[in-house]
Amino acid sequence: MTRFRRILIGVLILAIPVVTHAHREIKFIQEFGGKGEQEEQFAENVHIAVDRKGGIYITDTDNFRIQKLNPDGRLQFEIKTNAEQFTLINPTDIAVGRDGSIYVMDWILVPIEGSDNPKIFNYGPCVHRFDAEGKFVASYPIQGLTQRIAPLESAVPGLDADGNYALIIPQGDAERSFLLTVDQNGSIYVLDSGVIHRLDANGHAIATYPVSQPKAGQVVKAADMTTDGEGNLYLVDKAAHRVLKYDSGGKFLTAFGQYGDRAGQLILPFLVFARDDGSILVADSAKYKLDYKSDLPRRQHDPFQFGRLPYRVFRTRIRRVQRFTADGEYKEKTLIRFGRENELHTHLKLKAIDYSENLYFLDTESLVFSKFSPIGGFVPSAFDVEAKLGYTFEIHDAEIDNQDDLDDDLYSGADFDRRLVLTEANTKLTCSYLLNEDLRCSISNTLSLLWMSDTNFYRAREFEDFRGSFNQDDESTQTYWDDRIELDLVVTRDHRPRHYREAKGFLYLNVIRNDYVNAALSSANNRRFDFRARISDWGGGFYYDLSRAFRLQFEINHFFGYNTYTYVDETNILYATGFVESDFTLALLTLDGRF
Repeated sequence: MTRFRRILIGVLILAIPVVTHAHREIKFIQEFGGKGEQEEQFAENVHIAVDRKGGIYITDTDNFRIQKLNPDGRLQFEIKTNAEQFTLINPTDIAVGRDGSIYVMDWILVPIEGSDNPKIFNYGPCVHRFDAEGKFVASYPIQGLTQRIAPLESAVPGLDADGNYALIIPQGDAERSFLLTVDQNGSIYVLDSGVIHRLDANGHAIATYPVSQPKAGQVVKAADMTTDGEGNLYLVDKAAHRVLKYDSGGKFLTAFGQYGDRAGQLILPFLVFARDDGSILVADSAKYKLDYKSDLPRRQHDPFQFGRLPYRVFRTRIRRVQRFTADGEYKEKTLIRFGRENELHTHLKLKAIDYSENLYFLDTESLVFSKFSPIGGFVPSAFDVEAKLGYTFEIHDAEIDNQDDLDDDLYSGADFDRRLVLTEANTKLTCSYLLNEDLRCSISNTLSLLWMSDTNFYRAREFEDFRGSFNQDDESTQTYWDDRIELDLVVTRDHRPRHYREAKGFLYLNVIRNDYVNAALSSANNRRFDFRARISDWGGGFYYDLSRAFRLQFEINHFFGYNTYTYVDETNILYATGFVESDFTLALLTLDGRF
């Protein structure tokens, strides 16, 4: 047995890749917010930033305001349009400086010098700056707007602040989106249509450079950006599944990430955050869909049941945030588990990460934010206990060829009454732990118990055989139990639906005990038959998906045990005995495939 275990462990090491990368999990902390127009409520389009003290800043685009909440989600102050200083037209992305200054991406109307009757305004993107208390500081257009830039033919009619007719010239597509971030020195970075505009702390232009550079290649779809303590800029290219790094002067330095759901790979990354320790956190859209087939029967009208399967299927969905060094070397990950059959997790979308690595999810239906904090060690939500208990009690009474039948004279010797009492219990207990997005281990115990009593009452016999002088009424009793303990280890090797592959290794021990006795009821009849079986087997094996269509399987089983029987006839003479001993091993290697 020891040798077999060594062989199996060696095979599993070769067959199953190392999947236990360092990782952490998260736990729920609190909820805040909701849908509406009151304090601590929001409309659908929101943007969020968090400062180093845990203060939460939310741009509520459709309600034209910015709210600052404390770490518990309670309102501290609110910023709304002040007609004499600034107007919130379409506030979107938001950032917070090291000193607590608040920066909000928006649009601004700037009158063109020399225009009058009607006045002509340039309508272009800007950054509003507020101090740590929410007081307005200044608005910084990301390009000069005091001179006419676009042709007058592109102007649209409007009204100025005094209600007079005016012309407004939009600078580009007014529906386009922007990205905004601020470095530790207060420099402002705005991504607009593939170009980074860098402004100093006072809003003066420092540099302008494209994100698509010769060594960087084409940036397809920028989704988020951040700066580190050295002034380097990190930009997420969602469509290209990578993160690009630029220095403070706009020179491309490096890029990391490639398509995939393994450690260090990315699938549609959408959020990047630079911590003060120099590490870079990247959230992507990889989803690990883990379906667990249970032994429980399907519930009627189960809202979480999928398909027409007769058994229940439990679903776990895992997402992740990965940590990289400043040079793009993968370090660890934080796993985000969404509980099985939990409707509250259906619409959660990650919106922000703070300096303590807390994660902020928004429920896109209720607009309630959920805050989660990273933890290590044992994760209760990853541990499952499944118990199944079955109990059967049966009584069967049978009377065969009743003595009052018309054929009694012909077949009376075969008439008898029978009473069968059967009790059966089955239990299965499974404890499993989902270590990460790839690895599940479980231990199960299946126990079957049976008790049986079978009593037969025969009519008097008239044959000349000596046995006819004995009462042949008898009773058979049986006690049977079967106990199996199994340890399973399942590894998902590829989560992609069209390439799904997994591997499994298992070990088990099975013990069977069976005692059967048949004895006459009459004290004058000594007939008795005893049967006893003591059988066990242990083994293990694995299966390994070579591809989506081919699976290699190996199993080895060792059987051992014995059974004995003794038969004593009606006159108490030992008629027969027997003893059978088994000790053999079976090995099976198969290759299943589909062409």
